Amino acid sequence: MTFADHPRLTEFTDFIAELGDAARRVLRERHDDSRFETKEDQSPVTEFDRGVEATLRTMIQERFPDHGIIGEEFPPERADAEFVWIMDPIDGTKSFVAGVPVFTTLVALCQQGTPVVGMMDASVSQDRWLGVQGRPTTLNDREIRTSGRTELDGATLSWSQPDNVLDEHRDGLRTLMARAAWSVFGAASYGFGRLAAGAIDVAAYSGGIGAYDVCALVPIIEGAGGVITDGEGAPLTIRDPRACVAAATPELHARALEALNGAGAAVAGPVGTRAIG
Repeated sequence: MTFADHPRLTEFTDFIAELGDAARRVLRERHDDSRFETKEDQSPVTEFDRGVEATLRTMIQERFPDHGIIGEEFPPERADAEFVWIMDPIDGTKSFVAGVPVFTTLVALCQQGTPVVGMMDASVSQDRWLGVQGRPTTLNDREIRTSGRTELDGATLSWSQPDNVLDEHRDGLRTLMARAAWSVFGAASYGFGRLAAGAIDVAAYSGGIGAYDVCALVPIIEGAGGVITDGEGAPLTIRDPRACVAAATPELHARALEALNGAGAAVAGPVGTRAIG
């Protein structure tokens, strides 16, 4: 049985939409405010990151007081509960600070550690992806599918941060870029959303990520016909992964994993030489 058959599914999906609406309201107050602080891991954080997460946490606590909460900006609460909400209030904070409109809000509902509902909301473009385990993914209430591509050569690639890559994946990234038709960088979760919609074939992260970066993406990618795992091909859960790879099909995912982990032919040269700006 998938989560699509859960008796409380409508209650949960209606509520996750309310969370997306609340995040949009907070982010509309931005008014080109570019102030930020630098956290211990050298990533930026703004008052809006904290404001969105605090708002969503309060809503969850009031509606589902027995559920757990994991977010990027505040300590976890009841992380061992059957149901845990995981959120990234602004995925792509650097883009947010710079005024590049590809940042999103990610919210996932996990049951016993497995992501079963995922929402990605882009407040600027007003696009919203919703994925439910066992159901087709929707973008603005319309069903979407991945490209269906099976071959890595000539595929399109989205990689969030080429300046933040695990050492073991540097050669693999060069291989992926060399075999791809073209690559885009800095799209963060938005690139995964475009993969679900069929515009991108492969999307990946390597290093510097948490469960809040990927859990919402799992039902979204899978419900669109794609595959998403950690960097070794294992399922993504509420545990922080070291890497994440998504692809349009199982065949393409297997080939992307092989390339990332050194099974493909590495190509010499600096990371980024095949990117299209």
